[in-house]
Amino acid sequence: MAQATLDAFMTKPKDPLDPDAAMEVEGKHEDAPTAPKGVPRLRVAGTSTVLKAIDEAREQHAQADVVLVSLSWRHRDACGADQVVVANEPRGAAFDLRPPPKPKRKGEPREPPSTLSPDELCGLVDVGDTIADLLVGDERTHVVVMDGYPQGQIYARFAACIAARCLKLRRGARKQVVMPRATAPADATCKAVLVRFKKCRSVEAMRTAAEAYYHEELAGRFP
Repeated sequence: MAQATLDAFMTKPKDPLDPDAAMEVEGKHEDAPTAPKGVPRLRVAGTSTVLKAIDEAREQHAQADVVLVSLSWRHRDACGADQVVVANEPRGAAFDLRPPPKPKRKGEPREPPSTLSPDELCGLVDVGDTIADLLVGDERTHVVVMDGYPQGQIYARFAACIAARCLKLRRGARKQVVMPRATAPADATCKAVLVRFKKCRSVEAMRTAAEAYYHEELAGRFP
């Protein structure tokens, strides 16, 4: 797991960001049954669908350990999950992947989304790899990955597709973890990067491909 990329908070009802809680490793559900066969353990969500996604995980697997992976520091509430993982870029900056702000005046055009930086691209590779670690590590773990968009239609989908790729690179892991049907992110850049990842045979190669894509296609683009 990329420790520099992720800050994990074991949430509690009254104080979800208690720093002491981050050090706790509880043996929850040690004797609980694993997920029912055929049930996907990774879900994509956004600000308007995260509660539903977590509820669905509970409904399909009553003894699940649900981990919420957030791609925006603005969304760190547990929302009913057992654990919240707030993702950071490799150098420590928190992700804030959300829609551009609305125009201040009526009639003004909406700002386009910011161009992903190389740190953001590599950080999203690390997020995908960490999601794969969580899913392989315990068959009772369900992961919900969300971004700041209403339905997670861009970066949460992107991270889920990367996680699927990371699992495919691990011998036997893809058969161990049931994945949902992949839906491409609603963003041309994310789609193009995923095409490059198809040729990669390691997570490190994916990071290298992400950096190369940035310098070849995105450097100098504004915003």
